[in-house]
Amino acid sequence: MATPTSRKSCSKCDKGTGAFSCDGCQQSFCLKHVAEHRQELISEMDNIEFQHDIINEDLVKQVQKQNEHILFEQINQWETESIDKIEQIAKTSRITLHEILDNIIDHGKKSLNKISIKLRQARELDDFFENDLTRWTQQLNQLRSENECMMNSIHIINDNSSSVIKLIKITHNQTIDNSDKNSPGNFSWLSDMKALFYDQPEKTASSENNETKKYSTQICTKGSIGIIKVNNMDHYIDVENDGWTNKDQNMAGWTLRRDADRKSRIIYKFPENFILKCQSNVRILCGKKCNTEEKHKEIITVEISKPWDIGTHVITYLIDDNGEERASVIQTLVPL
Repeated sequence: MATPTSRKSCSKCDKGTGAFSCDGCQQSFCLKHVAEHRQELISEMDNIEFQHDIINEDLVKQVQKQNEHILFEQINQWETESIDKIEQIAKTSRITLHEILDNIIDHGKKSLNKISIKLRQARELDDFFENDLTRWTQQLNQLRSENECMMNSIHIINDNSSSVIKLIKITHNQTIDNSDKNSPGNFSWLSDMKALFYDQPEKTASSENNETKKYSTQICTKGSIGIIKVNNMDHYIDVENDGWTNKDQNMAGWTLRRDADRKSRIIYKFPENFILKCQSNVRILCGKKCNTEEKHKEIITVEISKPWDIGTHVITYLIDDNGEERASVIQTLVPL
């Protein structure tokens, strides 16, 4: 560690004879103090090794007790609470889905039972003709269409937030209202499920005596673009982008088709590059000003040779650019 030199004095006593130089601290020491200096270095080394051993013991204890870390308790609590929430959401979603399916099936059974009674009575009395068979066939086809539409219109909405755990929910605002036992078509449906049933009274354009006619109306939508209203008196159709996909929709190539008492024709084709913005709607108006001012709607006035057909059973379709049905409104005249 040290080499003898006669030119440097001891840093402790200033004696110049027999001094040694330390290569570490670059100081010189006499024979007496060089031993003391070495002992100081040894003591510091002992202290360092002692600190090393303490840290090693701490690490060994941490390994042995790492499962006792306070954060593990918080993680376990988070896991338990998250599982409880997920199980509760799953339970609620299953219950909601069962209720929806039960209501759909109940509605179908009640509607079919009314048809069954008429068929049984007609068979027993042997009292039926071609027009009866046609009417019952139409009723059965309509019932089948309604049932398929409702079954296909149930959706799971995923929570697309930044949460690690994505939540799901079966959304609904209100279930089927069976308060009117004699009118199976008289109930409200969930707008989020893209199916809606209601009775809508309106004055038709052919009502010369201000007669109010009541229509049982079914609205069915597949996706975020749908028909939200068909007004047979003022001859307009409201089409909405409900924003479910958070996207604007290019409506180029989309059409509106109307079937009135089995007479079908395309009544409107959307113009090229027409964009229906997210969470907005457009009114397709037949050749005249609307009676009500609704500035929040974009209004397209359609010039056609004759008004839209009105009948006892009218279906308005929204067809996309691939020829697929995206929405339909079924309106059936209810006898007063």
